[in-house]
Amino acid sequence: MNTQLLLLIGMLVLNVLISIWNCYAVGTVWKDVQAIGGWFERAVLWSAVVQSGVGFSMPILLGLGLGIVTYLTNGDQPAMSPEEGAQMMQAVMSLWYVGVIFPILGTGFVIWAFSIREAYRRRDFTSFAVAGWNTYAQIHNTLSAVNNLGSTFGNVVKYFETSKGNKGLTVILIVVVSLLLGFMIAVSLVRFFARRADSRIEQYAESLK
Repeated sequence: MNTQLLLLIGMLVLNVLISIWNCYAVGTVWKDVQAIGGWFERAVLWSAVVQSGVGFSMPILLGLGLGIVTYLTNGDQPAMSPEEGAQMMQAVMSLWYVGVIFPILGTGFVIWAFSIREAYRRRDFTSFAVAGWNTYAQIHNTLSAVNNLGSTFGNVVKYFETSKGNKGLTVILIVVVSLLLGFMIAVSLVRFFARRADSRIEQYAESLK
């Protein structure tokens, strides 16, 4: 197993773990924020859900894309050559990136602003560390979009202009299904953790009995 594959697997595992943690963090405060939180707090929760959905969609995208490409490029009468399969996989990754980068930047900004506010209010090591990480992540994602979005979008346009048959539709379906499944997992986990969490409002109501 080469180094690049190990790094890819490590990145996917880290994204999934972060996404699960985000869902847990959102679920534990969901009832309270929906009951007494303001619009900004609710925006933060939904931003975390969006980020988690994107994180879950990454391994789904790779698994589904590689599975379909492998199926189409193998067999007695393959539908595509290995080169065409590699081009399709590149188009899948490019279309996914184009589709998620603006939601990631937008929700990332909301989460960054919230972490800065919390660091200013709490002024402890944990809040400063979280704010620092979110600042780094937001700058990194923004620079990545500036440097890569144009060429990535060009790759998508070029593929759809030159692909024949149902290849373009297959690329779209892979991306859409991956994102839908990713968000379904995120929402399901938030609901799961929310059902198991004891809200402060419920605890207060119990104390009055």
